[in-house]
Amino acid sequence: MPSRTTLPPPPPPEHLRAWPDHESLLADRARAIGELRRRGLAVPRLLLLWTYGVVAVLGWAVFSLGLGAFEDRNADYVTGLAELVLGLFFLVPAVIGIGFDVAGDRTVRGRLDAWAALAPDPENDYRMQAGARGAVWLGLSAVLCVTGFALAVVGAVQPGSTGVGATAYFVGTGVIVLVIGVLGAVRAVGHRRWAGPVPSPVPAPGTGDVHR
Repeated sequence: MPSRTTLPPPPPPEHLRAWPDHESLLADRARAIGELRRRGLAVPRLLLLWTYGVVAVLGWAVFSLGLGAFEDRNADYVTGLAELVLGLFFLVPAVIGIGFDVAGDRTVRGRLDAWAALAPDPENDYRMQAGARGAVWLGLSAVLCVTGFALAVVGAVQPGSTGVGATAYFVGTGVIVLVIGVLGAVRAVGHRRWAGPVPSPVPAPGTGDVHR
């Protein structure tokens, strides 16, 4: 079994599969899918995504201060330039982290699909649907989407008396929050869609063994 820090590997190629019987194959399939689903919608992954968003918002706030400094003719341009650089110091790692997080989710989804296609196991797949966790992800992400959109709109419609820095801050912060919300929602919807069409319906009692 994989460690707590590594994902279950994809199933072996067809010519290397050596399960002694169908039950052993289904047992490995169930363990792998269960772990992948747990990792894909785990609370730490949601918190990590939000952490990247917080760091990005912090970086953008500092960057916006730098932009505002260049509007004031009496401002210290050296300080403004330092704020721009410091803002990028936070922004760039946050964007890279979000990219790695998205790539990790694609890996999880790919391995889920590979294990699901290995053999049908409708009863186990039905038990693993666990819609509550996906619903929590989706609900919280929807709140972020609405909040981010509202912030971006507020920034875009501010009176012209507000400076470029303030406008950039509100619009940029709104876009960042919106993107984090969309990424979370896409992940939740993707896992809920996986739980819907891939597993077969649970057979009614007395209909016989679905594997035969």
